[in-house]
Amino acid sequence: MKYSFLIFVFVLTWCCSFAQQLPDGALGTQSYIAELIKNYNDENAISFNLNAINSSARIPVRLHIIKNSKGFTGVDLTDIRNSLSTANTYFKNIGIQFFIDSVNYINDYKYSFIANNYYKKELLTLYTKTNMINLFVADSVKMGTDRCYGFTYFPDATDSNYIFLDKEYAKGKFLTTQLGHFMGLLSTHESAGGIELASEKNCSSSGDFICDTWADPDLLNQVDTACYYTGSAKDANGKYYIPTVANIMSNSTDTCKCIFTTLQYRRMYYYYLKYRQSLGIE
Repeated sequence: MKYSFLIFVFVLTWCCSFAQQLPDGALGTQSYIAELIKNYNDENAISFNLNAINSSARIPVRLHIIKNSKGFTGVDLTDIRNSLSTANTYFKNIGIQFFIDSVNYINDYKYSFIANNYYKKELLTLYTKTNMINLFVADSVKMGTDRCYGFTYFPDATDSNYIFLDKEYAKGKFLTTQLGHFMGLLSTHESAGGIELASEKNCSSSGDFICDTWADPDLLNQVDTACYYTGSAKDANGKYYIPTVANIMSNSTDTCKCIFTTLQYRRMYYYYLKYRQSLGIE
């Protein structure tokens, strides 16, 4: 009995050690970094008060569920609806609410492995609806050669009303994170425009270009189930990062993520008005 228990504990530990979260695939682009820099002063100059938002926008979502090779959806529609409801609890602070306009079941499983190839282009050509967000839920999602749980496009990209999500990540706040990107937020660990120092002294010119988010060395698989950061990353000056595990735009454990900061809300509000205001308007 003793040895059986030890074997059980070993197997459980081994399985848990490999139950790793996939990364966020929405990586900063040089074109969007340039857009942030160009608009930075205007963004910071706008009058913004979370308690006095006047906009009231309802943005439709066309949900595309791609069936697998056995003809099954492989995902619970209720989970997706709940994920969107979760997102709405955050976006209501800037007067934005999302709703599922319609559900489209795609019966050709060749499209269920999203990658930057001919099939993805064909998928978008066949099924995209204009003036709304097109949310494609698939068996696998890749950016480049690496799997991710989902990705989307930043507001400056033309014809960019798409979000892609792995079916295993239909629950929780993963969709909220992608909607954050869709409305203009970089990941808190973004490095395409420069790596933010642990001191945050370069917060306005690196990382996510926001100065009320904590410097983030990338929390992917560095946060335990009790929401403690388990990493030991240092910056270029040899200083340890002391990140928060709570920001929705991080790669923290999903159950630990629970906040957008005031300046993150301001950025989303700014880029919604600049690029996304036409959604839902025929």
